[in-house]
Amino acid sequence: MAAFVAVVAVPVGQVVAVAAPRPRGTEVGRAPGRGGVPVSERSRGRAPRGGEASRAAHAHPVPQKLRWQVAWGSAMAWGYGVASDATVRELVTPGVGGRDIRVRISNAFGDQPLVVGAATVGVSLGGAAVKAGTLRPLSFAGHLRVTVPPGRYAYSDPVGMKVTAGETLAVSVWESGTDLVSVHPCCSTMGAVSFFTPNGGGNLTASPSGAGLSASSPWPRWVDALDVERAGPGSIVVLGDSITDGFNATTNWVRVLQQRVDRLPPPEQRAVVDEGITANALTSDVPTDSKTGGGPSGLARLASDVLDQPGVSEVVVFLGTNDLWFGDTPSELIAGYRQAIAEGRKAGLRVVGVTLLPRSAGQWPWTPAQQQELEQVDHWILTSHAFQGVLDLARVVADVYDGACEPWLMFPPYDSGDHLHPNAAGQVAMADGVNPSVLGLPPLPPAQPLVAATPTPGCQAAA
Repeated sequence: MAAFVAVVAVPVGQVVAVAAPRPRGTEVGRAPGRGGVPVSERSRGRAPRGGEASRAAHAHPVPQKLRWQVAWGSAMAWGYGVASDATVRELVTPGVGGRDIRVRISNAFGDQPLVVGAATVGVSLGGAAVKAGTLRPLSFAGHLRVTVPPGRYAYSDPVGMKVTAGETLAVSVWESGTDLVSVHPCCSTMGAVSFFTPNGGGNLTASPSGAGLSASSPWPRWVDALDVERAGPGSIVVLGDSITDGFNATTNWVRVLQQRVDRLPPPEQRAVVDEGITANALTSDVPTDSKTGGGPSGLARLASDVLDQPGVSEVVVFLGTNDLWFGDTPSELIAGYRQAIAEGRKAGLRVVGVTLLPRSAGQWPWTPAQQQELEQVDHWILTSHAFQGVLDLARVVADVYDGACEPWLMFPPYDSGDHLHPNAAGQVAMADGVNPSVLGLPPLPPAQPLVAATPTPGCQAAA
Protein backbone atom coordinates (compact mmCIF):
# COMPACT_ATOMS: atom_id res chain seq x y z
CA MET A 1 0.00 0.00 0.00
CA ALA A 2 1.36 3.40 -0.91
CA ALA A 3 2.27 5.74 1.90
CA PHE A 4 -0.04 8.65 2.67
CA VAL A 5 2.85 11.09 3.16
CA ALA A 6 3.99 11.88 -0.38
CA VAL A 7 5.35 15.10 -1.85
CA VAL A 8 7.15 15.25 -5.20
CA ALA A 9 7.97 17.97 -7.72
CA VAL A 10 5.81 17.98 -10.85
CA PRO A 11 7.21 19.12 -14.21
CA VAL A 12 5.19 20.98 -16.78
CA GLY A 13 4.39 17.82 -18.71
CA GLN A 14 6.57 15.53 -20.76
CA VAL A 15 4.65 13.06 -22.90
CA VAL A 16 1.00 13.28 -23.87
CA ALA A 17 -1.27 10.27 -23.68
CA VAL A 18 -4.92 11.14 -24.18
CA ALA A 19 -7.11 9.40 -21.64
CA ALA A 20 -10.75 9.78 -20.81
CA PRO A 21 -11.11 11.69 -17.53
CA ARG A 22 -13.18 10.34 -14.70
CA PRO A 23 -16.41 12.37 -14.29
CA ARG A 24 -16.05 14.70 -11.36
CA GLY A 25 -19.23 13.66 -9.58
CA THR A 26 -22.22 15.02 -7.76
CA GLU A 27 -23.58 16.05 -4.43
CA VAL A 28 -24.03 12.77 -2.60
CA GLY A 29 -27.45 11.21 -2.90
CA ARG A 30 -28.73 13.52 -5.62
CA ALA A 31 -29.24 13.17 -9.37
CA PRO A 32 -26.37 14.66 -11.38
CA GLY A 33 -26.76 17.48 -13.86
CA ARG A 34 -24.12 18.62 -16.33
CA GLY A 35 -20.61 17.81 -15.11
CA GLY A 36 -22.07 15.76 -12.28
CA VAL A 37 -23.61 18.65 -10.32
CA PRO A 38 -27.36 18.70 -9.65
CA VAL A 39 -29.17 21.18 -11.83
CA SER A 40 -30.86 22.58 -8.75
CA GLU A 41 -27.40 23.14 -7.21
CA ARG A 42 -26.19 25.05 -10.26
CA SER A 43 -29.17 27.38 -10.26
CA ARG A 44 -29.91 27.78 -6.57
CA GLY A 45 -29.13 31.23 -5.18
CA ARG A 46 -27.68 32.56 -8.43
CA ALA A 47 -27.96 36.12 -9.61
CA PRO A 48 -27.85 37.06 -13.32
CA ARG A 49 -24.31 37.07 -14.66
CA GLY A 50 -22.50 38.91 -17.43
CA GLY A 51 -20.28 41.88 -18.07
CA GLU A 52 -23.14 44.26 -18.81
CA ALA A 53 -24.84 43.46 -15.51
CA SER A 54 -21.54 43.84 -13.66
CA ARG A 55 -20.82 47.24 -15.16
CA ALA A 56 -24.39 48.40 -14.52
CA ALA A 57 -24.06 47.42 -10.88
CA HIS A 58 -21.14 49.83 -10.48
CA ALA A 59 -23.09 52.67 -12.09
CA HIS A 60 -26.47 52.02 -10.48
CA PRO A 61 -26.13 49.92 -7.32
CA VAL A 62 -29.24 47.95 -6.45
CA PRO A 63 -29.97 45.80 -3.40
CA GLN A 64 -28.74 42.26 -3.94
CA LYS A 65 -29.97 39.10 -2.32
CA LEU A 66 -27.70 36.81 -0.39
CA ARG A 67 -26.44 33.93 -2.50
CA TRP A 68 -23.75 31.30 -2.47
CA GLN A 69 -20.49 32.23 -4.17
CA VAL A 70 -17.33 30.20 -4.53
CA ALA A 71 -14.67 32.09 -2.58
CA TRP A 72 -11.73 29.66 -2.76
CA GLY A 73 -10.91 26.65 -4.90
CA SER A 74 -8.19 24.10 -5.55
CA ALA A 75 -8.66 21.88 -8.59
CA MET A 76 -8.02 18.21 -7.92
CA ALA A 77 -5.65 16.75 -10.55
CA TRP A 78 -5.04 13.09 -9.77
CA GLY A 79 -4.84 10.50 -7.00
CA TYR A 80 -1.64 10.01 -5.06
CA GLY A 81 -0.96 8.22 -1.80
CA VAL A 82 -3.40 6.08 0.19
CA ALA A 83 -5.03 7.31 3.39
CA SER A 84 -6.41 4.92 5.98
CA ASP A 85 -7.84 6.07 9.33
CA ALA A 86 -6.10 9.42 8.90
CA THR A 87 -6.94 13.09 9.47
CA VAL A 88 -6.01 15.94 7.15
CA ARG A 89 -6.26 19.66 7.96
CA GLU A 90 -6.39 21.96 4.93
CA LEU A 91 -5.77 25.72 4.98
CA VAL A 92 -8.16 27.70 2.78
CA THR A 93 -8.32 31.47 2.37
CA PRO A 94 -11.56 32.86 0.92
CA GLY A 95 -11.23 35.87 -1.36
CA VAL A 96 -14.44 37.42 -0.03
CA GLY A 97 -16.24 37.31 3.28
CA GLY A 98 -19.72 36.14 4.11
CA ARG A 99 -22.07 35.34 6.92
CA ASP A 100 -22.20 31.57 6.28
CA ILE A 101 -19.84 29.09 4.68
CA ARG A 102 -19.94 25.60 3.23
CA VAL A 103 -17.21 23.22 2.09
CA ARG A 104 -16.93 20.91 -0.91
CA ILE A 105 -15.07 17.64 -0.38
CA SER A 106 -13.88 15.81 -3.49
CA ASN A 107 -13.22 12.14 -4.12
CA ALA A 108 -12.63 12.87 -7.81
CA PHE A 109 -9.73 10.45 -8.15
CA GLY A 110 -10.37 8.04 -5.31
CA ASP A 111 -10.47 4.33 -6.08
CA GLN A 112 -12.67 3.56 -3.06
CA PRO A 113 -15.49 5.43 -1.31
CA LEU A 114 -14.17 8.29 0.80
CA VAL A 115 -15.61 7.60 4.24
CA VAL A 116 -15.66 10.91 6.11
CA GLY A 117 -16.13 9.93 9.73
CA ALA A 118 -15.92 13.52 10.97
CA ALA A 119 -15.08 16.98 9.64
CA THR A 120 -14.66 20.43 11.16
CA VAL A 121 -13.85 24.00 10.21
CA GLY A 122 -12.19 26.68 12.32
CA VAL A 123 -10.05 29.80 12.14
CA SER A 124 -6.41 29.01 11.43
CA LEU A 125 -3.64 30.17 13.74
CA GLY A 126 -1.03 29.11 11.21
CA GLY A 127 0.37 25.66 10.69
CA ALA A 128 -1.90 22.96 12.01
CA ALA A 129 -3.24 25.03 14.93
CA VAL A 130 -6.79 26.39 15.12
CA LYS A 131 -7.99 29.30 17.23
CA ALA A 132 -9.61 27.99 20.40
CA GLY A 133 -13.38 28.21 20.42
CA THR A 134 -13.76 28.54 16.63
CA LEU A 135 -14.00 24.86 15.66
CA ARG A 136 -17.38 23.95 14.17
CA PRO A 137 -18.48 20.47 13.11
CA LEU A 138 -19.41 19.98 9.48
CA SER A 139 -22.56 18.05 8.69
CA PHE A 140 -23.82 16.59 5.43
CA ALA A 141 -27.58 16.49 4.88
CA GLY A 142 -27.91 16.66 8.65
CA HIS A 143 -25.42 13.88 9.39
CA LEU A 144 -21.93 14.17 10.87
CA ARG A 145 -20.66 11.44 8.54
CA VAL A 146 -20.76 11.11 4.77
CA THR A 147 -19.52 8.58 2.23
CA VAL A 148 -18.39 10.11 -1.06
CA PRO A 149 -18.29 7.62 -3.97
CA PRO A 150 -15.28 7.59 -6.30
CA GLY A 151 -15.48 10.35 -8.89
CA ARG A 152 -17.92 12.45 -6.89
CA TYR A 153 -17.94 15.22 -4.31
CA ALA A 154 -20.11 16.31 -1.39
CA TYR A 155 -21.14 19.74 -0.11
CA SER A 156 -21.38 20.27 3.62
CA ASP A 157 -24.43 21.86 5.15
CA PRO A 158 -24.15 25.63 5.73
CA VAL A 159 -22.18 26.68 8.80
CA GLY A 160 -23.20 29.89 10.56
CA MET A 161 -19.66 31.25 10.69
CA LYS A 162 -18.93 34.80 9.62
CA VAL A 163 -15.66 35.14 7.71
CA THR A 164 -13.81 38.09 6.21
CA ALA A 165 -11.83 38.36 2.99
CA GLY A 166 -8.33 36.97 3.42
CA GLU A 167 -9.08 35.16 6.69
CA THR A 168 -7.51 31.70 6.61
CA LEU A 169 -9.67 28.81 7.75
CA ALA A 170 -8.68 25.25 8.59
CA VAL A 171 -10.88 22.43 7.28
CA SER A 172 -10.24 19.03 8.86
CA VAL A 173 -11.40 15.71 7.43
CA TRP A 174 -11.08 12.27 9.02
CA GLU A 175 -10.96 9.46 6.48
CA SER A 176 -12.17 6.57 8.61
CA GLY A 177 -11.86 4.11 5.72
CA THR A 178 -9.13 3.60 3.12
CA ASP A 179 -8.91 5.50 -0.15
CA LEU A 180 -6.55 6.85 -2.81
CA VAL A 181 -6.19 10.55 -2.02
CA SER A 182 -7.40 13.17 -4.52
CA VAL A 183 -4.71 15.87 -4.59
CA HIS A 184 -3.80 19.19 -6.13
CA PRO A 185 -0.05 18.89 -6.82
CA CYS A 186 1.74 22.20 -6.70
CA CYS A 187 4.34 24.54 -5.68
CA SER A 188 6.84 23.44 -3.07
CA THR A 189 8.07 27.05 -3.01
CA MET A 190 4.87 28.33 -1.43
CA GLY A 191 4.81 26.57 1.92
CA ALA A 192 2.55 23.98 3.50
CA VAL A 193 -1.25 24.16 3.23
CA SER A 194 -2.00 20.56 4.22
CA PHE A 195 -1.27 18.92 7.56
CA PHE A 196 -2.05 15.29 8.29
CA THR A 197 -1.49 12.27 10.47
CA PRO A 198 0.22 9.06 9.46
CA ASN A 199 -2.13 6.23 8.54
CA GLY A 200 -3.77 4.95 11.68
CA GLY A 201 -3.59 8.41 13.25
CA GLY A 202 -7.32 8.48 13.89
CA ASN A 203 -9.77 11.35 14.31
CA LEU A 204 -8.06 14.62 15.22
CA THR A 205 -10.61 16.92 13.58
CA ALA A 206 -11.58 18.44 16.95
CA SER A 207 -7.99 19.12 18.07
CA PRO A 208 -7.30 22.88 18.31
CA SER A 209 -3.55 22.38 18.70
CA GLY A 210 -3.19 20.10 15.71
CA ALA A 211 -0.78 17.95 17.70
CA GLY A 212 -0.49 14.65 15.88
CA LEU A 213 -0.89 16.24 12.45
CA SER A 214 2.81 15.68 12.07
CA ALA A 215 3.20 15.64 8.29
CA SER A 216 2.81 18.65 6.02
CA SER A 217 2.65 19.34 2.30
CA PRO A 218 2.06 22.16 -0.22
CA TRP A 219 -0.50 19.87 -1.90
CA PRO A 220 -4.17 20.34 -0.94
CA ARG A 221 -6.08 17.12 -0.34
CA TRP A 222 -9.81 16.38 -0.78
CA VAL A 223 -11.04 19.90 0.05
CA ASP A 224 -11.54 21.55 -3.34
CA ALA A 225 -13.90 24.50 -2.76
CA LEU A 226 -15.21 26.83 -0.09
CA ASP A 227 -18.37 28.88 -0.66
CA VAL A 228 -19.62 31.89 1.27
CA GLU A 229 -23.10 33.34 1.42
CA ARG A 230 -23.06 37.03 0.61
CA ALA A 231 -24.58 39.82 -1.45
CA GLY A 232 -22.27 41.33 -4.02
CA PRO A 233 -20.71 40.91 -7.45
CA GLY A 234 -19.83 37.42 -8.65
CA SER A 235 -16.60 35.47 -8.45
CA ILE A 236 -13.87 35.37 -11.08
CA VAL A 237 -12.46 31.89 -11.74
CA VAL A 238 -9.11 31.38 -13.48
CA LEU A 239 -8.68 28.13 -15.44
CA GLY A 240 -4.94 27.83 -15.77
CA ASP A 241 -1.75 25.76 -15.71
CA SER A 242 1.54 25.89 -13.78
CA ILE A 243 2.02 29.59 -14.55
CA THR A 244 -1.23 30.36 -12.72
CA ASP A 245 -0.35 27.81 -10.02
CA GLY A 246 2.89 29.70 -9.33
CA PHE A 247 5.36 26.93 -10.21
CA ASN A 248 8.96 28.04 -9.46
CA ALA A 249 7.70 31.16 -7.66
CA THR A 250 6.82 32.13 -4.12
CA THR A 251 3.48 33.63 -5.13
CA ASN A 252 1.23 33.71 -8.18
CA TRP A 253 -0.56 36.41 -10.12
CA VAL A 254 -4.03 35.30 -8.99
CA ARG A 255 -3.06 35.64 -5.34
CA VAL A 256 -1.57 39.09 -5.91
CA LEU A 257 -4.60 40.20 -7.95
CA GLN A 258 -6.82 39.05 -5.08
CA GLN A 259 -4.78 41.22 -2.73
CA ARG A 260 -5.41 44.20 -5.01
CA VAL A 261 -9.14 43.45 -5.07
CA ASP A 262 -9.22 43.05 -1.28
CA ARG A 263 -8.27 46.73 -0.94
CA LEU A 264 -11.59 47.76 -2.47
CA PRO A 265 -14.57 48.66 -0.24
CA PRO A 266 -16.23 45.39 0.92
CA PRO A 267 -19.34 45.77 -1.31
CA GLU A 268 -17.08 45.90 -4.39
CA GLN A 269 -14.77 43.04 -3.40
CA ARG A 270 -14.81 39.83 -5.42
CA ALA A 271 -13.19 36.44 -5.12
CA VAL A 272 -10.52 35.59 -7.68
CA VAL A 273 -10.43 31.80 -7.55
CA ASP A 274 -7.33 29.91 -8.69
CA GLU A 275 -8.25 26.73 -10.57
CA GLY A 276 -4.81 26.24 -12.12
CA ILE A 277 -3.20 22.80 -12.38
CA THR A 278 0.50 22.31 -13.04
CA ALA A 279 1.13 20.77 -16.50
CA ASN A 280 -2.51 21.26 -17.51
CA ALA A 281 -3.56 21.68 -21.12
CA LEU A 282 -6.79 23.00 -22.61
CA THR A 283 -7.42 20.17 -25.06
CA SER A 284 -5.29 17.21 -23.89
CA ASP A 285 -5.67 14.94 -20.88
CA VAL A 286 -2.23 14.31 -19.45
CA PRO A 287 -1.45 11.05 -17.61
CA THR A 288 -2.60 11.60 -14.05
CA ASP A 289 0.38 10.53 -12.01
CA SER A 290 3.21 12.08 -10.06
CA LYS A 291 5.73 11.84 -12.93
CA THR A 292 3.77 13.66 -15.63
CA GLY A 293 1.09 15.59 -13.76
CA GLY A 294 -1.43 17.54 -15.80
CA GLY A 295 -4.76 16.00 -14.95
CA PRO A 296 -7.98 16.27 -16.97
CA SER A 297 -7.89 18.83 -19.75
CA GLY A 298 -9.26 22.29 -19.19
CA LEU A 299 -12.24 21.44 -21.38
CA ALA A 300 -12.91 18.22 -19.45
CA ARG A 301 -12.85 19.99 -16.08
CA LEU A 302 -14.50 23.24 -17.16
CA ALA A 303 -17.88 22.20 -15.76
CA SER A 304 -16.79 20.93 -12.35
CA ASP A 305 -14.09 23.54 -11.67
CA VAL A 306 -15.88 26.59 -13.11
CA LEU A 307 -19.38 26.35 -14.55
CA ASP A 308 -20.89 24.37 -11.70
CA GLN A 309 -19.38 26.54 -8.98
CA PRO A 310 -21.97 28.93 -7.52
CA GLY A 311 -22.02 32.67 -8.07
CA VAL A 312 -19.40 32.87 -10.84
CA SER A 313 -19.50 35.86 -13.21
CA GLU A 314 -16.29 35.53 -15.25
CA VAL A 315 -14.01 32.70 -16.27
CA VAL A 316 -10.47 33.54 -17.30
CA VAL A 317 -8.96 30.96 -19.67
CA PHE A 318 -5.16 30.93 -19.37
CA LEU A 319 -4.23 27.61 -20.98
CA GLY A 320 -2.53 26.66 -24.22
CA THR A 321 1.26 26.77 -23.88
CA ASN A 322 1.29 23.09 -22.86
CA ASP A 323 -1.01 22.19 -25.76
CA LEU A 324 1.54 23.57 -28.21
CA TRP A 325 4.40 21.89 -26.37
CA PHE A 326 2.54 18.56 -26.52
CA GLY A 327 2.13 18.94 -30.30
CA ASP A 328 -1.26 20.55 -30.88
CA THR A 329 -1.45 22.87 -33.87
CA PRO A 330 -2.62 26.46 -33.48
CA SER A 331 -5.88 25.59 -35.24
CA GLU A 332 -6.53 22.72 -32.81
CA LEU A 333 -5.87 24.99 -29.83
CA ILE A 334 -8.08 27.74 -31.25
CA ALA A 335 -10.88 25.19 -31.72
CA GLY A 336 -10.50 24.38 -28.03
CA TYR A 337 -10.79 28.05 -27.13
CA ARG A 338 -13.96 28.33 -29.20
CA GLN A 339 -15.45 25.36 -27.37
CA ALA A 340 -14.61 26.84 -23.96
CA ILE A 341 -16.08 30.18 -25.00
CA ALA A 342 -19.28 28.55 -26.21
CA GLU A 343 -19.73 26.52 -23.03
CA GLY A 344 -18.97 29.46 -20.78
CA ARG A 345 -21.34 31.81 -22.57
CA LYS A 346 -24.08 29.17 -22.60
CA ALA A 347 -23.74 29.06 -18.80
CA GLY A 348 -24.10 32.86 -18.64
CA LEU A 349 -20.47 33.69 -17.88
CA ARG A 350 -18.22 36.25 -19.51
CA VAL A 351 -15.23 34.39 -20.93
CA VAL A 352 -11.89 36.23 -20.83
CA GLY A 353 -8.78 35.04 -22.64
CA VAL A 354 -5.12 35.54 -21.73
CA THR A 355 -2.23 35.76 -24.19
CA LEU A 356 0.34 32.98 -23.85
CA LEU A 357 3.63 34.11 -22.34
CA PRO A 358 6.83 34.18 -24.41
CA ARG A 359 9.12 31.24 -23.71
CA SER A 360 12.36 29.74 -24.96
CA ALA A 361 14.36 26.54 -24.63
CA GLY A 362 15.54 25.84 -21.11
CA GLN A 363 14.50 23.08 -18.75
CA TRP A 364 11.98 22.04 -21.42
CA PRO A 365 12.73 22.08 -25.17
CA TRP A 366 11.13 24.86 -27.20
CA THR A 367 11.88 25.64 -30.82
CA PRO A 368 11.60 28.89 -32.79
CA ALA A 369 8.84 27.21 -34.80
CA GLN A 370 6.86 26.54 -31.62
CA GLN A 371 7.35 30.15 -30.56
CA GLN A 372 5.97 31.26 -33.93
CA GLU A 373 2.93 29.04 -33.32
CA LEU A 374 2.49 30.62 -29.90
CA GLU A 375 2.65 34.10 -31.41
CA GLN A 376 0.09 33.03 -34.02
CA VAL A 377 -2.25 31.95 -31.24
CA ASP A 378 -1.67 35.19 -29.35
CA HIS A 379 -2.48 37.19 -32.47
CA TRP A 380 -5.78 35.31 -32.74
CA ILE A 381 -6.57 35.91 -29.06
CA LEU A 382 -5.93 39.63 -29.46
CA THR A 383 -7.66 40.21 -32.81
CA SER A 384 -10.44 37.63 -33.24
CA HIS A 385 -12.78 39.22 -30.65
CA ALA A 386 -13.91 35.67 -29.84
CA PHE A 387 -13.35 36.25 -26.12
CA GLN A 388 -15.45 38.87 -24.36
CA GLY A 389 -12.27 40.37 -22.99
CA VAL A 390 -8.52 39.78 -23.18
CA LEU A 391 -5.71 40.19 -20.65
CA ASP A 392 -2.46 40.71 -22.56
CA LEU A 393 -0.07 39.29 -19.97
CA ALA A 394 2.43 38.21 -22.63
CA ARG A 395 3.22 41.86 -23.23
CA VAL A 396 3.65 42.43 -19.49
CA VAL A 397 6.44 39.87 -19.03
CA ALA A 398 8.14 40.19 -22.44
CA ASP A 399 11.74 41.39 -22.71
CA VAL A 400 10.75 44.94 -23.64
CA TYR A 401 12.20 46.89 -20.70
CA ASP A 402 15.41 48.70 -19.80
CA GLY A 403 16.48 49.18 -23.44
CA ALA A 404 15.67 45.68 -24.69
CA CYS A 405 13.08 45.00 -27.38
CA GLU A 406 12.80 41.23 -27.86
CA PRO A 407 9.14 40.45 -27.16
CA TRP A 408 9.57 36.78 -28.12
CA LEU A 409 11.63 36.31 -24.93
CA MET A 410 10.77 36.72 -21.26
CA PHE A 411 12.24 39.73 -19.42
CA PRO A 412 15.21 38.17 -17.51
CA PRO A 413 14.37 39.74 -14.11
CA TYR A 414 10.91 38.12 -14.41
CA ASP A 415 12.26 34.69 -15.45
CA SER A 416 12.44 31.94 -12.82
CA GLY A 417 15.37 30.50 -14.74
CA ASP A 418 13.57 27.88 -16.81
CA HIS A 419 12.52 30.42 -19.50
CA LEU A 420 8.88 29.41 -19.07
CA HIS A 421 7.64 30.25 -15.59
CA PRO A 422 7.76 33.79 -14.18
CA ASN A 423 9.36 34.19 -10.78
CA ALA A 424 7.69 36.15 -7.99
CA ALA A 425 8.62 39.49 -9.59
CA GLY A 426 7.07 38.37 -12.86
CA GLN A 427 3.95 37.09 -11.12
CA VAL A 428 3.51 40.43 -9.35
CA ALA A 429 4.01 42.28 -12.64
CA MET A 430 1.33 40.11 -14.25
CA ALA A 431 -1.12 40.85 -11.45
CA ASP A 432 -0.39 44.55 -11.74
CA GLY A 433 -0.76 44.36 -15.53
CA VAL A 434 -4.34 43.12 -15.30
CA ASN A 435 -6.75 45.69 -16.72
CA PRO A 436 -9.52 45.73 -14.06
CA SER A 437 -12.22 46.82 -16.49
CA VAL A 438 -11.75 43.62 -18.53
CA LEU A 439 -12.94 41.70 -15.47
CA GLY A 440 -15.76 44.10 -14.64
CA LEU A 441 -13.78 45.52 -11.72
CA PRO A 442 -13.47 49.17 -10.71
CA PRO A 443 -9.98 50.75 -10.71
CA LEU A 444 -7.67 48.87 -8.35
CA PRO A 445 -4.77 49.97 -6.17
CA PRO A 446 -1.48 48.87 -7.77
CA ALA A 447 0.66 46.05 -6.51
CA GLN A 448 4.11 46.87 -5.19
CA PRO A 449 6.64 45.78 -7.87
CA LEU A 450 9.49 43.55 -6.75
CA VAL A 451 11.90 44.80 -9.42
CA ALA A 452 12.12 48.06 -11.35
CA ALA A 453 11.38 47.85 -15.08
CA THR A 454 11.32 50.84 -17.44
CA PRO A 455 9.53 50.27 -20.78
CA THR A 456 11.89 50.62 -23.71
CA PRO A 457 10.97 53.75 -25.70
CA GLY A 458 9.70 52.96 -29.17
CA CYS A 459 9.26 49.24 -28.50
CA GLN A 460 5.64 48.67 -29.49
CA ALA A 461 5.40 45.47 -27.43
CA ALA A 462 6.11 47.32 -24.19
CA ALA A 463 3.26 47.50 -21.71
